[in-house]
Amino acid sequence: MSTASSADPVLRLLLVDEQRSFHIMMKAMLLNVGINRISYAYSAEEARRLCQKENFDIYLIDYDLGAGENGRQLLESLRERRLIPPRAVVMIVSGDASRAMVLSAIESEPDEYLMKPFSQEQFKQRLKRAVTRRRALQPLFEALSRQDDTALLAACERAAQEHPRYSNFCRCLQADTLMRRGEPQEARSLLRQLLAAQDNSWARLALGKACHQLGLHEEAVSHLHACLRLTPLMVDAYRALAESYQAQGKTEEAQAQLKQAVSLSPQSVLLSRQLAEVSLQRGDYACAKDVLLNLIDMTRNSIHRTPHYLGAYIQTLTLYALNSNDSYHIANLQKQVNSALSRLRDGLISADFNYPAFEQLCQARVQIACGELLKGKKMLYRANQNWLDKPESMPPALLGETVLGLYQLGEFEYAESLQALLSEDEDHLLTTCISATRTDKTVQERRQRYQQLNELGIKAYQAGELEQALGHFREALRRTPANTGSALNKIQVLLQLLAKERKNSEYLDECRTTLSLLEGIPLNPAQQERFRKLRQEFAQYQ
Repeated sequence: MSTASSADPVLRLLLVDEQRSFHIMMKAMLLNVGINRISYAYSAEEARRLCQKENFDIYLIDYDLGAGENGRQLLESLRERRLIPPRAVVMIVSGDASRAMVLSAIESEPDEYLMKPFSQEQFKQRLKRAVTRRRALQPLFEALSRQDDTALLAACERAAQEHPRYSNFCRCLQADTLMRRGEPQEARSLLRQLLAAQDNSWARLALGKACHQLGLHEEAVSHLHACLRLTPLMVDAYRALAESYQAQGKTEEAQAQLKQAVSLSPQSVLLSRQLAEVSLQRGDYACAKDVLLNLIDMTRNSIHRTPHYLGAYIQTLTLYALNSNDSYHIANLQKQVNSALSRLRDGLISADFNYPAFEQLCQARVQIACGELLKGKKMLYRANQNWLDKPESMPPALLGETVLGLYQLGEFEYAESLQALLSEDEDHLLTTCISATRTDKTVQERRQRYQQLNELGIKAYQAGELEQALGHFREALRRTPANTGSALNKIQVLLQLLAKERKNSEYLDECRTTLSLLEGIPLNPAQQERFRKLRQEFAQYQ
């Protein structure tokens, strides 16, 4: 009995594999099971071009496609572009039997996963099972594709009644949909009813997520541990468990769960990203930098590629070096950053992204970390000169990198004003990286002492105690040599003192030197205007 019977429509299949020998072998196998409309692709790019021209009923994709995108990345790309119709069956095949490869393939949620080599009978049975399931649940997949939650809930209810063998899948999807709609209590009730009849790991996982959404974190942890006892390799349960631990403030436990999940599925972008975020929050920069470097390599050819990984990696390298108290790590920073930039340069240049400005910002941050504050400051401000008068129009990736650089530099007030422009739904890794930088002990210590000195200087200046004010601003600038506000405040006090002692050469030289620190730097409009007026005022004393 063939998979495609005479009553069925003619099935169209796309076979994606880099090896011609596999194409030849599969052609014979497919013809024997009744599939004769076959299209072939040897690479992800070739497959994408075919999918843009035609829809298929079956997508048979090898995980290993050689250089460039792999099968999982191709599948993610096709789904992102909505090039796979809801009725279609997706099968991933692989010659790699390692646990990491299998879990990575399964995480991409194909309808079936096959290990090479496989027999014609194995293929036939797996394909028949996948086609039967797709057809039985087609209304459900159609509603899921349209993102029509109301229709999806109704389709899940009908399918659970009409096709008992798929009931657990339908109920869990129903629960996930309820949670997405902000109805976790209804999801919890549904799942508890399901588990009362029979325990299963998918229902336990969904119930753990529902409890987490309800704020019942202890209960969530209990269900998720039960899930892992049933299915120890269910990596999504580790991720959900980490979220519940985080919600309880147990970041060490959250990090441990994510490390376990990443060790099981090292190709998972979602898990690695979450581990990087938790590690940054905990100040574990050694772990964060290793995970982020892996993310850069992992996403180079995927839809998940983003400059945020590179920016976060560079900032994590910097925080690691500054907190290590080891001159080797700071001296090696430039080499590591250049290596990271070269890994993504081609991909980011071809994208709709201002890579030259991004690279300049990254290099500026390296200079600052290496102690070249004024050189780094000039690079940082020049990279942003097109947006200084309208920072709200700055691309988010560049805005985030600028904020990070400003915190490193000691431009705390300016950093906060720009950070306020980042939208609430901005990339969470970016905001986590900024938060980690703000709360880093080395940055916090400098900031607290600077703020104390600056406030004391302002109070003394307002009280007319100019010498005392000058002392505070000198010390504030010594601690944060690149802080524009401190420099401008110091100049203002010196000019007041010169108004009383015009021929005081010490004040003249110090004022001239401090003014020179800001020369040639494209400051923001408010700073630039204040600098211009102070420079004009100083001119009368020369």
